[in-house]
Amino acid sequence: MKSIRLKLIMIYIVLVFMVMIVSGVFMVLQITANEISKAQNQLKEYADTINGEIVKGNSTPADFQERFDVWKLPQGIQGYIIDARGENQTLAPRENLSMHFYDSSIISALGGQIGFNQKKKDIDNNNTVKEWITYAMPVTVEKEIRYVIYTRLDATDINDSISEVTGTVIAMMVLALLLTGVLGFVLANTLTRPIVALTKQAKSMAMGDLNQEITVYSHDEIGQLTETINNMAKELSHTISNMESEKNKLRVVLDNMTDGVLAYDIHRKLMHANAAAIDLLGMSDLDSASESEVLGRLGLEGRDESGEATIAIGDKFISSNASPYFNTAEQVEGIVIVIQDVTKHTKLDNMRKEFVANVSHELRTPLATVKSYTETLLDGAMNEPIGESFLRVIDSEAERMSVLVKDLLELSRLDNSQFSLEKEITDLDSLIKRSIKHNSILAEKKNQTISYQPPESEAFILADTGRINQVLTNIISNAVKYSQEGAKIDVVAKVGDFIDVSISDNGIGISKDDLKRVFERFYRADKARSREMGGTGLGLAIAKEIMEAHGYKISAYSELGKGTRMVLRFDRFEAGE
Repeated sequence: MKSIRLKLIMIYIVLVFMVMIVSGVFMVLQITANEISKAQNQLKEYADTINGEIVKGNSTPADFQERFDVWKLPQGIQGYIIDARGENQTLAPRENLSMHFYDSSIISALGGQIGFNQKKKDIDNNNTVKEWITYAMPVTVEKEIRYVIYTRLDATDINDSISEVTGTVIAMMVLALLLTGVLGFVLANTLTRPIVALTKQAKSMAMGDLNQEITVYSHDEIGQLTETINNMAKELSHTISNMESEKNKLRVVLDNMTDGVLAYDIHRKLMHANAAAIDLLGMSDLDSASESEVLGRLGLEGRDESGEATIAIGDKFISSNASPYFNTAEQVEGIVIVIQDVTKHTKLDNMRKEFVANVSHELRTPLATVKSYTETLLDGAMNEPIGESFLRVIDSEAERMSVLVKDLLELSRLDNSQFSLEKEITDLDSLIKRSIKHNSILAEKKNQTISYQPPESEAFILADTGRINQVLTNIISNAVKYSQEGAKIDVVAKVGDFIDVSISDNGIGISKDDLKRVFERFYRADKARSREMGGTGLGLAIAKEIMEAHGYKISAYSELGKGTRMVLRFDRFEAGE
């Protein structure tokens, strides 16, 4: 039985039934015992009367019949005087009562004891089988059992009375059980109604509905349990709300991280992967990919529960770190993999290494020349005609190193913000004209033409005049240097939302791969030609730093063999700003 209500009803009914059974049986047995005792006393009384009124000591059997005819026994009681042989001495004609000899009461009486038998089936004078209660009393003459007075009582009335009582008891038991069932149902319903309501609402809570409150029907143990569950539901709802809030915060943090995060459980099943991880790995089907596949892609295969590696995926450099996480029992619950895009750092590191190598190379070459020529002069060539030319070479290489060191110091100051921009309102048109004039002598030596298309309206900017002039001069000088004899260089200034200055040439141009790196330090598209022309490879890097320090932009467009176009974009300075 799964119902507490049914269990309570059944226990109540069984308990009452057992009480009724015990009480009923006791009552029937008590009544039966009383009736039997009453019958025994009555039979004894009549047996004593027969002994005193009929037998009268030494009377003969002939006297018994005569006296029996005069003295009558009450209705329902029969009496006999039986001799030691078991023959009836009271009826005429004499009736053989040998059948009564087998009555246990007669046997007891013949043995000298009072005999009593509660239930003895026998026939009456009408030859009808009935149930009798019998009593036998021995009569002794001169210490010898001469007769047995045998009385018997028809037990029909007693049995009917006991049957009636038994029926009444059974009826009372049935009625009591019915009433018990009804009362048990009412009582069980009173007890189980709050439990049923508690169970129903507890199931709703188990399904996630923690905002309801269970009605308290009483202040007993069940009521206290109900109040406890209500308080528990409130606390649980508050805890789950806090956990959900923290989970959402964590999800937002993870989803907005630039680093990728992957989490696997102990069964190697993916639990979480943020957008950065999917993007960095380039795997849109992370859910279907196994942990070993992901670890293999990250270069972490064959590792234990933790490890780190840096690999290249496409044009990116990816650094990954795997670490296990534990439960409260210090058992491994899974693994967390953090993925970082270290492309910028790797490239910066490579640039640093390349920068150091380039600086070393740029300084080593002129230093070697200076040392070689100096040693020659020290060996006695000073007074020879060649000595002067050697000194000129030494001077040229020293100047080259001086320019290089100057550019390096310039970049260092720009990197460390160790310079200040002395901004002022400047006419960009006049700066462009000054830079063109500065480079015109070199252009004339190569039969080149520098054309200039000035802006159609005023072009004022807020800038450090010297720094912007340095940028313009560098860009125009590069156009002159890297253009062939007789080339044409076009400088165009246009005013719109911004002021765009375009410097174009029809020189050797730059390839697409080199164009991406033209603003890197010491990067030269044609290294041999750049050194031949005295370039350090730092001019465009310095120009970019200066423009960005002002908040302006510089861009390069080129096609190999067709020329290059550099565009400088400035913010307009309006009057009244």
